This record gives sequence, C-alpha cells and structure tokens, in this order.
Amino acid sequence: MKSKIIKETNWGVFLLLLCSLLFLVNWFGYRHYHRWDVTATKDFSLSPQSVKVLKGLKEPLEAVVLLSPVDPLYQRVRDLLSAYEAVSARVRVEYVDPDRDPAKVQELVKKYGLTTVDVVVFSYGEGSRQVEKDQMAEFDFSAMRMGGSPKVKSFKAEEAFTNAILDLLNPRKPVIYFTTGHGERIDAGHGMGMGTLKARLVKEGAEVKEWRTLGSARVPEDTDLLVIAGPDKPFLESETTLIDKYLEGGGSAFIMLDPLILPGRPPAFGETGLAPLVEKWGIKPLMDIVLDPAASVPSLGAQTFLSLSFGANPVVRDLAKNKYPVLFSLARSLEITTPADNDYAVEALIKSSAKSWGLRSLKHLDKAAEKAKDDPAGPLVIAAAVSSKKDGKKARLVVTGDSDVGSDALLRGGAGNILFCMNAAHWLLSQENRIAIPPKTETGTHLTLTRRQSNTLFVFLVLILPFVVLAIGVYVFFQRRR
Repeated sequence: MKSKIIKETNWGVFLLLLCSLLFLVNWFGYRHYHRWDVTATKDFSLSPQSVKVLKGLKEPLEAVVLLSPVDPLYQRVRDLLSAYEAVSARVRVEYVDPDRDPAKVQELVKKYGLTTVDVVVFSYGEGSRQVEKDQMAEFDFSAMRMGGSPKVKSFKAEEAFTNAILDLLNPRKPVIYFTTGHGERIDAGHGMGMGTLKARLVKEGAEVKEWRTLGSARVPEDTDLLVIAGPDKPFLESETTLIDKYLEGGGSAFIMLDPLILPGRPPAFGETGLAPLVEKWGIKPLMDIVLDPAASVPSLGAQTFLSLSFGANPVVRDLAKNKYPVLFSLARSLEITTPADNDYAVEALIKSSAKSWGLRSLKHLDKAAEKAKDDPAGPLVIAAAVSSKKDGKKARLVVTGDSDVGSDALLRGGAGNILFCMNAAHWLLSQENRIAIPPKTETGTHLTLTRRQSNTLFVFLVLILPFVVLAIGVYVFFQRRR
C-alpha cells in the first residue's frame, strides 16, 4: 500500500513538473515570439523596406480584406498580412467575406468609396488607400482556353501593400513631367510608348504631366522629377540651359538617350543636343551601338541583350540580389567622367558583359557585325547615376543609353525592366523606402526519383515498415500476457 502511494505521488510530481515545463515554454514563446520562414522562395518573409516602414508607424494601421476565402489570393494575402502583424503591433487586420456579409460590404463601400469589392483597404489616421487584385498578383490565363481557372503567375502584394502604407504616411503626390516636342516616345504605339511606366507611376501615387520645353521660360515650379524619354530630334541650347538650371537648383532627372541613326549611305549617328548637359554632370554618351552576342536574346540579334552586371546603388541593389536581368535593345554606351561640380560623384548602374563591344561604324549595320579594332571593348556602361552626399547638394540624375528599357514592350517582358525604372524613379524622388520589391514567382516543387529509388521506397514503406510495426505489436501483446 505504501509503495503504491509513493508510486502515485511520483507520477503526480512528474505530471506537475511536465505541466510547469509546458507553461514555461508557452510563456517564453508568447514573450519572445519569432517566426521562421523555411520556404524556398521566402513566401513569409518581408523585405527590409517593409519592415522599416512598419516599425515607423506612429498610429494604428487598419487593413480590411474584402476577399472570399475561396479566392486564390486569399490565403496568400492572409499569410502576408500575418507577417505585417508580427512586425508591428499597430497593424490590425479585419477579414470580410463579400458573399456572406453583404451588409458589412455596403458599409465599407460607403465609408471608403469602393468601386470594386475584391480589394484590400488600408486606413491610417484620416486617410485610406485601396489595393486591387491586379496590383496584388500577375495571373496566367492560358488555362481558361480549356475551361480551367486562371493561375497566379507571380505574387506582388507586398510591394503594393507597403507602397499603399507609404502613401498614407506621406500623402503629398510627387509631380513628374515628361518632356515633349522632340519625338519622345511617350504615347507611341506598337509597344514603343511609355504608357505602362506612366500608369505604374500614377498607380503608386504620382501625378504625371507633360511639359513642352520649346518656348518655356523655366522648368515648371512644381516639378519633382523630369523625364526625357528617347528624343529623336535635338534639343536646343536654350532648352538644355533650363534643364541644367533646374538640376543645379537641386532637381532630379531621368534621361534615356537612344543612339540616333540618321538615314544615308552609309547611315551616321545624330546628335540629341543633350550630350553637353549630361557631360557637365559626369556622363558622356558615346556614338556607338552596344552589341553583346553572349547575352543576346535568341532571334533578335546581338543588339538586343540582357544584362546582369549591376553596381551598388539602391536603384539596382534588389536587381543584383534577386538576379533579375534588364533587357536592352539598340543601346549606346556611356563613359563616366568627372562632374563639373566636384561635390557630385558618378557611379555605374548597369554594364554589358565582358564579351560585348561598341559598334562605331554603321556601314554594315544590317549584317552580322564583328568587332573592329577601334570599337570599345566590354564591359560597357549602359546606365549611370549622379548624386552627392554633401549637404545642400540635392540634384540627382539617372542616364541610360537606351529608352527601350522603359518602353511598353520591354516592361512586359520581365520583372527586371519595371523594377529598374521604378527604382530609378523612387531614388530620384528621394523615396528610397519605395524601392520596388521583387514579386514572388510561383514555383512548383517536384521530386524526381530513379527506378531504383522508387523500388527502395516501396519495399521500405509497404513491406518493411508495416512488418516492424506488426512485430512490435505482437511482442508487446505477449509481454502483457505473462
């Protein structure tokens, strides 16, 4: 009897200690909460930009998710917003099912002025911003031809959500002017225009306008960023003087210069009139066409190539980290020199490969060209940036030797071009927190086994493992019968 009491007491003490241990583990887990993301594509990890923005919240940020639980984006959005909540206790998320709670939906429509219900609404203070489904993901609709459903091709909600929050934190809209009057490719058709880039800038809160430089007395006073996109007619000296004064006053410009080819026999390079302007700031556009056969796109020739050679500037930091190539077509190279103002410095953003060269003679442009002795050898600078770290020197400049990099056709070709153009715009606007966040591409995980591996797994799982379990059960049964 005494031994039984001692035995039961020992079990009671053991259970008490076990419960105490479980309590302590849960208490420490609650006080020191941490998440681990072990997915291959880091689906549940936020970028440093998002973390910085969330930790800077001074007031509660409310997010209302108006998506049905059966929506293909619902769980992805929920996981992402859970990561936002884990970073900041000021983030509060509410989920509303449009199909099951129409009364709540109508209330939100009136409150936020919604035009569609498949949105995520962020509110901070007195302001609110909406993020629609097309901003959260890129879809593949090819399966719909066979009666299937669209599939998520890439998930880009983090960039849209974080930028919506930044809009709430900084409600002022930057004003971006595109120059006109020199054949700039602003609204050109056949994928040659800048409509996609302009629409993306507007969607992220900017006000996009056009400025006819000829006859103007000054750059518009409300200009936050000036964009010159591939002029094919030269600027006058009076026009470049206005732009130079704007830069000297602390302005920012994104200048995309194509190699101008004048008709003739043989054809010759033409002037844009902008060379003296950018040379003053330490960037000299060269009279050549960059050919890069080693990185060329099949069937498009050596003048259309991909680049993965990036500098350290924030404009291209994410591109280098995620290995997103930038596509160029008929680009000219740039030479980095010394700016007239020694307080400024120039840095290369993107270069061609070491096997590239700059074609200077246009006599055989229509044929498969080979490198001549006087052609500059790669790697060649194709994009460069100018800035200063000295107080009071606020001018910023990004120059590319190709305007196709921001055209509709190339922006739709991959993530690299849109990230580069948007990062350049954000950096020029001194909005480093808005540096574009690469989308997370849907990747399928496949396990490929050889025939021998398949047979081994079959024998182990179907024959050996069940036999071992059965043998242990028989052994325990006879042990208890004794």
